[in-house]
Amino acid sequence: MSNPAKGNWVNTLPLQGQVAIVTGGGTGIGRGIAETFAAAGSKVVVAGRREDKLAEVCAAIEAGGGEALGIRTDVTVQADIDNLVEQTCKAFGTVTILVNNSGMALPRCNTLEVTREDWETLFALNMTSAFFVSQAVARVMARNGGGRIVNMTSQRGINALPGIVAYCTAKGALMAMTRALAIDLAPNNINVNAVAPGYVQTDMVAGLLADPERLKFVIDRTPLRKMGTVDEMAAAVLYLVISQSSYTTGQTLILDGGWSCW
Repeated sequence: MSNPAKGNWVNTLPLQGQVAIVTGGGTGIGRGIAETFAAAGSKVVVAGRREDKLAEVCAAIEAGGGEALGIRTDVTVQADIDNLVEQTCKAFGTVTILVNNSGMALPRCNTLEVTREDWETLFALNMTSAFFVSQAVARVMARNGGGRIVNMTSQRGINALPGIVAYCTAKGALMAMTRALAIDLAPNNINVNAVAPGYVQTDMVAGLLADPERLKFVIDRTPLRKMGTVDEMAAAVLYLVISQSSYTTGQTLILDGGWSCW
């Protein structure tokens, strides 16, 4: 068996010739994934609702010598999903990688006070949209020899916290959907996996943990006594889409500093 290449393996361009869509790619973990994919050689389509953020990511990728396209997309709207896939194929010919990163959280709310509107809004973005984007992209992948789908779920789908029942349920459902899609799409040479981050250093999480006591609780509760980074999340996603992970499907990779080990 030959030895693996030494040095920075991202710079060996393991995604050269690939075309990736990253939803929710304008900020945070999504942006980190998009930029990592571009550095690894993939053409990247960044999808999201904020055109200014999409433009920033595309500019950063292009400044680094990569190729990127921003497409304004509301993944809860089927017409937007269809347009995203159509414009991607028009620009780059196909789609070989999809990362379903779009998601949201709502303020903590007692279960007895959760409204149907809030429940359905949260499910639409965190879970239902991932299915219909996957379906649209998988049709292209199936025609063109296969591909990789990665769903960004959450450690909250494994270990619940009080006051976020809808979020916990949606993220847990996304893990179950990952396993089901992996079975259904395997005959089309499409691998489907998920990444479940814990607390990651992003602007959104910084807002959630603005209270020093809450931040202390999170750090003390995490065996590694730290939060994760965007780069760590992006590296995990990169593993799931390179050729060396071709025997991995239906799995959820938990990146939570050991939180779920308690």
